[in-house]
Amino acid sequence: MPEFDALDKKIFGLLAENGRMSNLDIAAQVGVSEKTVRHRIRRLIERDGMRVVATLDSAAPVSRLIVLVRVESGQRFVVAQRLAAMPQVEEVHLTTGAYELIVLASFDSDSDALEFYVRHIEQAPGVAESFSTHVVETITLGTASRPDHFEQFDKQASSVDSLTELLDLACDVASASLGADRVHVATGNIWPADPTLPPPTMRWRGLSSRYVEEILIKGRAEGVVLPNIVKHNQHVFSADAQTDPLFRSATDLVVSEGFHSWMGMPVCSGDTLRGTICLYWDSVITYREDLVRQAQELADTLGKHLPRLSSGSADAAPAPD
Repeated sequence: MPEFDALDKKIFGLLAENGRMSNLDIAAQVGVSEKTVRHRIRRLIERDGMRVVATLDSAAPVSRLIVLVRVESGQRFVVAQRLAAMPQVEEVHLTTGAYELIVLASFDSDSDALEFYVRHIEQAPGVAESFSTHVVETITLGTASRPDHFEQFDKQASSVDSLTELLDLACDVASASLGADRVHVATGNIWPADPTLPPPTMRWRGLSSRYVEEILIKGRAEGVVLPNIVKHNQHVFSADAQTDPLFRSATDLVVSEGFHSWMGMPVCSGDTLRGTICLYWDSVITYREDLVRQAQELADTLGKHLPRLSSGSADAAPAPD
């Protein structure tokens, strides 16, 4: 079988990255004449079967989930095979340590991801314990350096003197930087009730007082998304809350309020869940990784400052609509 030499490999690598690269550009990069490049490409095609083809990048999945699974004794391979056979699952890794399986799955929406997790993992036979987390963004060498979008918010938050002032600032930043038409921020004793936490403190923008009051009541009903954020400590995005099954028990309230797209993001300090940020858009928007990443960055920055102001706080005065 013919072997590639160093020049063949260079030419093949350039064409693999950009099949439309001209022979002149290739020649300039590999340091030979255009005639040599032309001859080498013809030989690679005729002798070695190289093909330069056109492809379309497949759309990135809207929602990606990584799940750590601890299985019951003797069920490792049974659970692994069952999950690997499901169309949503891309990879199942057998591991050692605290969890026996690591599952990577992709979905058309966060709603589908949450339903999959609850139905096929959390409540499935053979699973003793599980932990799920959404993939917000994949960091590579080219994306590792990124400007801080909320550096000014971080500085301003350092100087505020009350929890409500901090939450008001977070609402304003969310509206200005993330394009949300409405914002709701809650800290303290959120669902499920935790008696060790202080009473809830809430601030909002663009929402009616009726909506805020009723969603607190409805939030205790099974199926409303906010308790799931608290329980699983991960974000949820809904392209249209007016039709999303996750909002089924609150559809009438959502329709009367008039918003469509919705995102809920947990606010944490270290391992401690301290609250949530909910973002609302009056029109239907598409899922974007950069939007989720920036919402996570805002939540992380808010979580950094909450411990200083939230200890024992009970100032839950409503914000103006």
